[in-house]
Amino acid sequence: MTIASGKHTISIYTVILTLITATALSLSLVYYTNGLLHSPLCKPYLKIEQVMLQKYNTKKGVDKREEKVLAQDYWLRYEDIKNDNYWGENGPMGIFGPRDHFQQHGKREGRIFQPVFRPQDMVQETRLAQAYWRRYPEIKDHAIWGINSSMGILGPRDHHRFRGRHEGKIWTISPANDSQQ
Repeated sequence: MTIASGKHTISIYTVILTLITATALSLSLVYYTNGLLHSPLCKPYLKIEQVMLQKYNTKKGVDKREEKVLAQDYWLRYEDIKNDNYWGENGPMGIFGPRDHFQQHGKREGRIFQPVFRPQDMVQETRLAQAYWRRYPEIKDHAIWGINSSMGILGPRDHHRFRGRHEGKIWTISPANDSQQ
């Protein structure tokens, strides 16, 4: 089959082949440009991130199990970081995201990058937590350590370990509170 136009005759197959080639070249150019725009060449911070991740992955003495615990505990305390597209659970930094966030921002913001204490006796921990919340209602309503926080029962002890004891707060069940249970 041919298309005739004046002096020139073109085969329909030639037209189709030309369209396919032009489409393939256009898609290749779009794909290449997208890769270039998202490369360390156009975004220098990506190179820094790659170097940092290599350092964490090859650094001797980094226990990935311990790093995972620290990351999970940081995400437990700070839901904003847990849900972050970069430092969060599903972010490109993986379990190193919380450490990077803490080093870049968290330390300055007064955040905690330490493991959460998990007691063996959760019944006693619940009693202690409830006593702490009764004694300090501002902690009971706190977004990180409060009764409705993601930390739940673990929140009051965590608050006391890192903030409360320095503020003179008490971590016990007083006899008066104990008899109310």
